[in-house]
Amino acid sequence: MPLKIRKAKPIDAAAISGLILPLVTEFVSHEYTKQGNEFALGSMSEKNILSNINQDIDYFVAETENRLVGILGIKQGNHLYHCFVSKDYHRQKIGEQLWNYWLSKSNAYKVTVNSSKYAIKFYQSLGFVYNNKTFEKNGIVSYPMIFNRSIA
Repeated sequence: MPLKIRKAKPIDAAAISGLILPLVTEFVSHEYTKQGNEFALGSMSEKNILSNINQDIDYFVAETENRLVGILGIKQGNHLYHCFVSKDYHRQKIGEQLWNYWLSKSNAYKVTVNSSKYAIKFYQSLGFVYNNKTFEKNGIVSYPMIFNRSIA
């Protein structure tokens, strides 16, 4: 399956939201309070994704057979804000390919992510380190992690 990765455009907002919302509902939302669910799912609406694309988040999409199968969003050039892969395409290294694509184009030395519990092992496989501390904001429990690009 050939995979095409490109920078997202405003027209992609609906497809990005459509990919993220069911994944968060199935894999992550049980970690949140009711308030956290409302906040998180609201922030991933088509309207908010469009606002993100138009303002401060660079999204990259992975497509195969004209179907969006993964997304990666980077905020302020050094914070991994979203990384999701369609359930049908889990464990096919699409998230890793999105990360490597962005990383190859980035000059960021340190990158942060506020992971869900579900995604900690995935981010560790990319080289992120978890400091064994958690925090809660707006009913969402996060596991902060950091990636340090090695100097070679």
